[in-house]
Amino acid sequence: MTRLSQIAATAATLAVCAVPALAQQADLAARLNEEGKTLMYAQKYAEASAKFRDAVARVPEPKYFFNLCTSLFQEGKFGEAMTACNAVEKNNPTPELQTKAQKLIGRIETEAKAQGVVLQPEGGGGGDTNVPPPDGPPPDPNNPNVGPTQSPPGSTAVGRPPTQGLFTGTTADNKYTWTLGVDLYGGGGKIGQPDYYGSASAGLRLKGDYLINPAARFGAQAYFQLTHFGQGEMQGSDVLTLDVMDLGLAAYKHFCVKERLCLTPLAGLQIAMMSPAGDSIGDSQVFNYTALGARLELGAQYAFGSRFEHVLGIAVGTNAYTGVFSESMDAFGTAEQWGLDKGGAAGYLSLGYTYRFNTPLGSSPFVTLE
Repeated sequence: MTRLSQIAATAATLAVCAVPALAQQADLAARLNEEGKTLMYAQKYAEASAKFRDAVARVPEPKYFFNLCTSLFQEGKFGEAMTACNAVEKNNPTPELQTKAQKLIGRIETEAKAQGVVLQPEGGGGGDTNVPPPDGPPPDPNNPNVGPTQSPPGSTAVGRPPTQGLFTGTTADNKYTWTLGVDLYGGGGKIGQPDYYGSASAGLRLKGDYLINPAARFGAQAYFQLTHFGQGEMQGSDVLTLDVMDLGLAAYKHFCVKERLCLTPLAGLQIAMMSPAGDSIGDSQVFNYTALGARLELGAQYAFGSRFEHVLGIAVGTNAYTGVFSESMDAFGTAEQWGLDKGGAAGYLSLGYTYRFNTPLGSSPFVTLE
């Protein structure tokens, strides 16, 4: 074998050995990235930054730099975050990822300016290194008059962590911030004096949930529901139907028996406003009679979507009411005349859809982790 042949064989052997090693590093970097994202969701930003740093040290993919930029910003390390974001562009990102990185850089600059932090990218990430120093002598870190977010030139640009809700991810679980949903339900029962109103009922419910304690999956629900009771059997009466409009507040807890399936007991109290026989003034229906109500429910929800944002639900429950305790001066007849001096209850079966939001007030997340 000639010397040239020996060199070629050695190079081929090294190349064959390098391929598994590179693949192993790529797999390890991907795992570290996922671990970092999990730590981000748990608001453990320093630990997440360590994972992302390890990932980019193994495989310098732009998405790992972007996640590192996000975690460092959440720590309040604005200068290091700028370095990581600038490194995104230097590692051949997709146009979408580059746009996200530029958007985040703008946010870092805005936050740093608001906190009075002198922002200069640090390390090898790039960026504009020709930022002029502030006028006057460098601040004395031992001077109590220097604010906690002021950083002397050449030092790490560190400020207060930004407001939470900057990011979200695509991991799927049954935790969220708030929701909007709608239920259709039907059932039967009795309300008011016997035979005044029918036993069959149907209704529509609009609802909004807020997950108070995500770890315990405990939350509160505000709801509006409108229930219609059909014609009664009382002979010679003009009373045909009853509409009940409820405004209520309930507490609930998810018990997730499968990854996507949860059982949810719920209990609520409501103000019930009643309109017998379609009571109206002109063309407008009025609800002149007021009672108290309660709602008990056991539901099952199945979540789907990339982050479990879509939820289909089925539930069985009961709406119960006291007798009317208040009536308007404009009411046409007393509660007793309408048979509403007596309460009642109606059971129901409901089907519904809910959409979950992961950020306050339903706003879109500023960035999404990669």
